[in-house]
Amino acid sequence: MPDTAEIFKGGSEDRFSHRPMMPANVRAGQVIGLVEVTGGLGSKIDASQLADELGEDIAVLLPILEAAELLGLVVTNKGEVTLTEFGHKFQKTLKNKVRLLRDKLAEIEPFRTALVIASHRRDVNTEDIVEELETEGIRWHHQRDINYSLVQALLIHWALYSGMLTYDGRTGKFKRAA
Repeated sequence: MPDTAEIFKGGSEDRFSHRPMMPANVRAGQVIGLVEVTGGLGSKIDASQLADELGEDIAVLLPILEAAELLGLVVTNKGEVTLTEFGHKFQKTLKNKVRLLRDKLAEIEPFRTALVIASHRRDVNTEDIVEELETEGIRWHHQRDINYSLVQALLIHWALYSGMLTYDGRTGKFKRAA
């Protein structure tokens, strides 16, 4: 079984720089709600009006907007939020919305790293993923235990919900979903 350094060897030296990162405390339901409200209110909506409609403070809305943009669901320009073509398709889908996001999530950290490691190993734990991300300077929090908890929560929430990974709570191991 190759170690993590061997898995990530090759390619350009800056392949890890500027990788998109999922905001730590954003959940799928928040992103879905944002898309539903945005689509329901018309083609463009002011971010502050969107925050009011969602019952959120603008400071809470910003990471949700960031996640929705990373996922290709919305674009923001000069304070106006607009659904993308993919965002409209997502809004019209009735079931398994997050499964539509699987390919987009695979490009965003920590999911990208988890999938790469899991494709080379039978299973992987959060510690393996956190260590690899830290070697690349990718962290959600400066305190290691909090960073670990944030990465684990992101993986459990998004990667399981989207069907990218499976998780065994007894062993704390993730596996790439079939």
